[in-house]
Amino acid sequence: MGIESVVSVNQKLQPYDFALSYKDVDFLTKSPIKFIEGNFANYMWGGYHLYAMKGMSYNKDTPVAAESWEVSGHKKYPSCILMPDGRIFTLKDLLKDRQLAESILGEAVVEHFGQNLPILVKFIDVHQHMSVHLHPSHKVAKALGEDDPGKEEIFIVIDLHEDAESVLYLGLKEKVNRRDFVAAIKREENILDLLHKIHVAPGDIFHIPSGVLHCWTGGSIAIEIAESSDLTYRMYDFLRQRQMHIEKGLASINYKCNQGGVLKKQCKGKWETKLAKGLDSIATRNALRVERIRAGLNSNPVKICNRDAFEVLMGIEGAIEIVSLKGDWLVHLHKGSSILIPAKAGDYLVRGIDQVEKNRALRISMKIPEREGK
Repeated sequence: MGIESVVSVNQKLQPYDFALSYKDVDFLTKSPIKFIEGNFANYMWGGYHLYAMKGMSYNKDTPVAAESWEVSGHKKYPSCILMPDGRIFTLKDLLKDRQLAESILGEAVVEHFGQNLPILVKFIDVHQHMSVHLHPSHKVAKALGEDDPGKEEIFIVIDLHEDAESVLYLGLKEKVNRRDFVAAIKREENILDLLHKIHVAPGDIFHIPSGVLHCWTGGSIAIEIAESSDLTYRMYDFLRQRQMHIEKGLASINYKCNQGGVLKKQCKGKWETKLAKGLDSIATRNALRVERIRAGLNSNPVKICNRDAFEVLMGIEGAIEIVSLKGDWLVHLHKGSSILIPAKAGDYLVRGIDQVEKNRALRISMKIPEREGK
């Protein structure tokens, strides 16, 4: 399918009172779902690397793309699906149908996490500094009367801009206390001076806990994985005229967490090969499950067993072929593209197809509490 503009997509979006045929339901539940590309958040700190990574054309008048909301049920930038007959629906609207939601997400997922996609995955291009910000915990977000829940995040750095510093500021420096931080905020100082500085490299993994201040400087291209929430409290924005959230942010900072190098060590993640051959995982502290599929060009295919729950696959290196064990569907995934595999789509094999040494993809899903205890 060709790339469609946001305007053309919005013109074709169908209202929620849609009617789906049996063929439509099969299309949405028995094979991977591809979404219309270009679901970009055009924040001022973005650049053009996401267009290039996705093979999309751009010029000097094209809006910058800070984030690509790859698979999203969030109302702000919901993923859109092109049906075979040309109609376009948002994922959020389709999941309002309980039976369809159970077939796409999985019955256990709907039971535990509700009738919408519980995760939000993005590619991000940090061309200029983000703001210094944080995300509240679920408890704090609820106490503050927010519609969105709190969240933690996982960032995986996949590339760096040339000649850029590429830094993550994470948490307060050692011995910086609440009084020091509040005083700096009141004086409108550059609070980066109070945060711990980490130089990043491709392949780095960071868990960002709720209540922890952080800021990515210009130079990183990364994947962001989180619960489905856009709740962010901006504390310092380098004199850019954007809305700030000082009071809510001050109420959300976790001053009890570790600081400095200790916090860095606590938040730095790594891949662990504890699963089947060609499948690694990250230890996560919440309900997110994040795995990496490694499929060499000439190696045996990696077999993936569906857990009767949805899975998101994101291409991060090279290209892979994904084929149903039953032989009833086949899709290709390259760096910069993503798909959602419905709960009813069955088991599948992954093969590397690019002429490179490494063909890799992320596999993202949810831990089901009852199942994890067995």
